[in-house]
Amino acid sequence: MQFLSRSLIVTSTVLGVLSTTNNVVNASNFFFDFEDGMLPEEALFLQQDSDDETISFEPTIETFNGNNVLRLSDDLPSSEGGASISSLVNPTVIIEDVTVSALLNPAEEDTNDRILLFARLNLETSDTYVFGIDYETDELFLSKVVAGVVPEISFIDIFNVSLDPNEAFFAEFTVIGNELTGRLFDETGTNELYELSFVDNGDVLPAGATGIAVDISDGFPAGDDVNNTTIDNFSATAVPEPSSVLSLLLLGALGTKISQGTKKVDRSQ
Repeated sequence: MQFLSRSLIVTSTVLGVLSTTNNVVNASNFFFDFEDGMLPEEALFLQQDSDDETISFEPTIETFNGNNVLRLSDDLPSSEGGASISSLVNPTVIIEDVTVSALLNPAEEDTNDRILLFARLNLETSDTYVFGIDYETDELFLSKVVAGVVPEISFIDIFNVSLDPNEAFFAEFTVIGNELTGRLFDETGTNELYELSFVDNGDVLPAGATGIAVDISDGFPAGDDVNNTTIDNFSATAVPEPSSVLSLLLLGALGTKISQGTKKVDRSQ
């Protein structure tokens, strides 16, 4: 199994204990809010270091303003043996058409990491679709990783999105058929700020697991930062494929669409 940085391919093995299934679970979902103070039993927590070694780790659950949040972190920069990426994956739910979502930086601390949402993740081949939110470079992007190979150029990027490192945002990543849509909202999840859409006209990835990762931004020299961010309300929900996916996801003509309060980017391969 491999996880990714867009500038670094990280190879890892899940200790030989996990395998994926080809069965599509059409009506499955999960929701992790950490309010019971316990780590979800079905979740897998992984960290990778600069030597491409992968270990299972136990993240911490902290209370912020009376609400429990999950901290994915390491105390050391990767140059000193710390993790370059910390991940939560749920390998027990395999979904094809899915919406993956999470509250990012709920502790509202000065974060500079990149957070990645995974859809259709294959734990054996390292294929996955990715929605990335980079607090350091103020960038959003959609991408596809095949066999662990991270493309030099994403499907689509938006730069200069003004991600305040001391604010929480709600991210939502929907994959239906070959349509990918990433949305970023304010903390409430009701006011949409940015939207990216893309049509994958290549080999479409099949059903897979979902996950979320905290990654060191490419805005830093390799190994020069600490992996440390909080998340909350991480969920995945199977969604039906509508008769007109383009209409549902507002994927219109090729180009960039900007409306008041929301920047939308739409591109087909």
